[in-house]
Amino acid sequence: MMQKKYRIKKSSEIEKVMKYGRSKANSYFIVYKCINKEIEHPRMAISVGKKVGKAFERNKVKRYIRNITIEHLNEINPQYDYFVIARKGVKDLDYITFKQQLEQLYKKIGMISK
Repeated sequence: MMQKKYRIKKSSEIEKVMKYGRSKANSYFIVYKCINKEIEHPRMAISVGKKVGKAFERNKVKRYIRNITIEHLNEINPQYDYFVIARKGVKDLDYITFKQQLEQLYKKIGMISK
C-alpha cells in the first residue's frame, strides 16, 4: 500500500510536473519528473486512461505500477515529484515484462539507480 504522503492528488500539481518537468517514454509508459525541494520524500501520480481498457484492467495496471514503485522506494530521489502515464498496449503485458519496461524507464529518467 502506497502511503498518502507519497501521492500527488491535485491536478494543479500534476500539471506543474508535466509543465516544468522532464520526461522519458517507451512504448508502454511516459514518466515525468520535476524537482520539488519543499518536501523531503518523493511523490507520485499515476494516470491510466480509458484507452487502456475497462476499469478492472486500469486498476490492475495502477496496482502494478504502485507495487513496482514501492519496491524501489528507498532508491528514489526524494527531491522529485513523478508522474507515470500508462499507454494503450500495457494491459497485455505479463507482470515480468511490465516490471522490466517500467524499471528500464525509471533508470532512464534517473528515478532509480540499479
